[in-house]
Amino acid sequence: MVRPRLMLLALPLLAGCAQMGERPEPPAPVSLRFAQTLDRADDAVDEAIGRMDGFERLAEREDNAIAFAIGGRRAPAGHFTAPPAGASEAAGRVLEPAFTALGDYAHVLAAAAGGQRVRDETAGNGRALAEAVAKGLDAVRAASGTPVLEPVRTAGVAGVAALADLPAVLAQRRETPSLAALVQEGQPHVAAVIAMLQAVIGAEPGLGTRGAIRARREGLDAQQARFLAALRNDGRIGPGERYSIFRSVAEGRDNDPAQGNLEAINELLTAIEQAHAALAADRADAEAKVAALELAVERLTSLTEGARRG
Repeated sequence: MVRPRLMLLALPLLAGCAQMGERPEPPAPVSLRFAQTLDRADDAVDEAIGRMDGFERLAEREDNAIAFAIGGRRAPAGHFTAPPAGASEAAGRVLEPAFTALGDYAHVLAAAAGGQRVRDETAGNGRALAEAVAKGLDAVRAASGTPVLEPVRTAGVAGVAALADLPAVLAQRRETPSLAALVQEGQPHVAAVIAMLQAVIGAEPGLGTRGAIRARREGLDAQQARFLAALRNDGRIGPGERYSIFRSVAEGRDNDPAQGNLEAINELLTAIEQAHAALAADRADAEAKVAALELAVERLTSLTEGARRG
């Protein structure tokens, strides 16, 4: 089912096609391209986080299985239940409501770029999304051990509320502000939200969610190496069995998320901030920055669909 926001994003272009008949469609205004790409970024990030969460759950199952197989550990209580969520799931609890707010803002930009009046479709949404983000930030701290610093946290949560409530605020005004004024109004909120999300993901490989996932991947590598070493030294197992077990372990890792997934999310967040800042300042490089954002979404999508080999 197509979300209302997505249909609205397409309206300015569809209207242009109807007016022109069979003539070629003109290039979309750069602000509209930004809004459309921001909406696609939501889906790309959601898919990437889902892959990372699946990897963490697999790693937990592997830890338990290997420990049971060679470590003499008893099967834990409830060992057939799904493993608990980890750092990726916690990050998703922040990213999902934050991108919902960014999507609400994209809805506003698309309407303004198409000369449409903004309608109030998200009344009261800001408070609920801000509360969800705050709870998600607590979960991130518990899962990855890296808290988001208070000034960044406060500004980011407030930015989520402001962006989500912007449609309602504009709907109550008699006149919708110009597109340029609207982008300038949204700039501090977008910057604050992006800074918060980058702190959640981790600016460096060892920080935030990136650090937690790297440690999880290294731990799984070490566990599986230990398991294979134990099999190699077990004289009761023949070459054929060793070969089969090694193949099954390797194939099980074929669908690991690409190692650059979280880095690509971080780069996407930077591209959003830079593109919006260029639009807000009406800089000459705004179109190039939006094009870079489009490429960042494509790269993240490609990484998520791919798999780590070897």
